[in-house]
Amino acid sequence: MGTTFEQLECQAMTYIKNDLSLDWDLKNRLPVFYRRMWNYMQAAIPLFNKPPVMMTRLRRMTEPEYSDVLFTVSDVAEDGTVTVETEITEMDLCSAGIVTEDEFGNPQYLPLTVDSYDAETGTVIISGAVAVGDEVDIDFYKSGSFDAELNATECDILAFCIYDVWEHRFDNNALERASKIRDANFTTISEASQTNAGTDRQREVDSQLFDKLRMYEQTAAYLKTVAKSPLF
Repeated sequence: MGTTFEQLECQAMTYIKNDLSLDWDLKNRLPVFYRRMWNYMQAAIPLFNKPPVMMTRLRRMTEPEYSDVLFTVSDVAEDGTVTVETEITEMDLCSAGIVTEDEFGNPQYLPLTVDSYDAETGTVIISGAVAVGDEVDIDFYKSGSFDAELNATECDILAFCIYDVWEHRFDNNALERASKIRDANFTTISEASQTNAGTDRQREVDSQLFDKLRMYEQTAAYLKTVAKSPLF
């Protein structure tokens, strides 16, 4: 197994700042966090196209696997634990939480503690503020990896590619572009200014990524032709 996706996705979080939703999943629902980051990764891989050999190297991979179980608690042991026979086996990570609604009808997720997960049988033991009748969602994740072992520079570039994809996630934000109500007591930044600022930021990130790719391509060419020490 080569470089794991989790290593790269966590490295990308050094560039992604204050995404409260991702930060929350990273802390409370790790399988869901990695599932969301895999979506960014899929879009990021094609961006790493210099030197061209990287397009071939990054296509060779073992994709991650995900699964989940939603069940209603029917019995709680005296020690406050709940045992669930999920029949989902050979996974690496497991998280659980109660699915409910707040007083306004908005969905809520209350994390529970996963005491143990038997990867051979699929048995999960959870504990926390859980009671009979609660709906519990259990998420699973199995690691993915590239066949190749990426060096430190390649890991940094691919992490930045993930960040670049994340930066462009606002491109089609209809609410951001919609006209807002304004009066003497309340005003907001103009839609044009907000859109232009976002576009300028995205162009800057694109430019930084291009510089990283070009520098790495030049380094690889130098090592191959001058130093006679090819990277690949």
